[in-house]
Amino acid sequence: MRASKIKQEYAFTLIELLCVIALLGMITMLATPAISNLGRSVDLESAARTLATDLRKAQHKAIMVGQNQRVNFRYDINDNNQYTITDTSTGETEHLFFPEGITYRAVTFPIIERYRGVAFKYTGVTYPGGTVWLTNSAGDGLYVIVTPVTGRVRISDKSPDD
Repeated sequence: MRASKIKQEYAFTLIELLCVIALLGMITMLATPAISNLGRSVDLESAARTLATDLRKAQHKAIMVGQNQRVNFRYDINDNNQYTITDTSTGETEHLFFPEGITYRAVTFPIIERYRGVAFKYTGVTYPGGTVWLTNSAGDGLYVIVTPVTGRVRISDKSPDD
C-alpha cells in the first residue's frame, strides 16, 4: 500500500488577523501625538535657524557695505510673528514672517524708534545684545541670542539668564 501524501497549507485565521489590525491601530493611536509634536518642534527649530541666519546676514551686510543694519521686532499682541530687516543707509526694509504657529513670546532688545530691535554697526558689533524667545503652539521654546559687543548669534534651548 501506498501512503498518501497530505499537503498541509499554512494560513492565518481571521482572529489572528483581527488581533494584528487591533494592535496596529493601538500603536498608531499612541504614535500620532508624538508625530504631530515632532512636526511642531521641527517648525520651531527651522524658524530659530532662519532668524539666526537673518541676523547673521544683517551683520554681514553691515560689515560689507559699511552701514548700520537693523532688525526690528514688532511687539503687537495680535501680530508677533513677523520681523523686519532695515538697511539704514537706503531705508530699504524687508518684511519676514515666522511659519504658522511660531511666534516670539519675548524680545529683550532695547526699544529704538518705536520697535524692539538690534542694530549691527558697520564693524559688525552690537550693544547691547539681546534675546528673542520663540515658541510654538505646543509651548516649546528656543532662544536666539545675540551677544553684546561681539554680535555672536546663537540658538539655545535654555534662557541666557540661567
